[in-house]
Amino acid sequence: MDPLDAFAFDLNGYVVVRGVLSAEEVAAANAAVDRHAGELQERKGSVLRNSKAETPLSGDGDTGRRDLAGMLGWEAPDRDVFRSILAHPKLVPYLGALLGSGYRMDHLPVLITQDKGAEGFSLHGGPMTGGGDFNPTLQYRCVNGKQWNTLLAASLVLTDHNAGDGGFCVVRGSHKLN
Repeated sequence: MDPLDAFAFDLNGYVVVRGVLSAEEVAAANAAVDRHAGELQERKGSVLRNSKAETPLSGDGDTGRRDLAGMLGWEAPDRDVFRSILAHPKLVPYLGALLGSGYRMDHLPVLITQDKGAEGFSLHGGPMTGGGDFNPTLQYRCVNGKQWNTLLAASLVLTDHNAGDGGFCVVRGSHKLN
């Protein structure tokens, strides 16, 4: 990871890495998702909602977000591109710099799809608990110029994404403690 990306992560709490997947990798991922589209679970109803009703992220109240998991365990070749992302040559320098060598996956990946009207998806985590106490298992620190993260999320976009389309959103500095 170059010094500019390290600075951007320290300043903002995130870094954008463009062009990670090749056109062939994106096509393979989308073809695999298409073959498993029947396994998508639409999350509807008050128990499964991820946002509060009557808020900007609540959507139309009827259209649920859809998610799909299990891609690492799919039969080959469908699983191959998803497994390759875990140690992708373009991501390893970032993962190593931000998590240290020997980083591990905390939980299985999930694919989220949303149609117009679906609720927003609120991500988990942060350095503070709901009660305002510090949570040391979810933190970012920079000590003597070395960045330390105990949890890192990654989002990869598998479809064309234009201005105004919506999508993944990060609040600048949301992971920064100092």
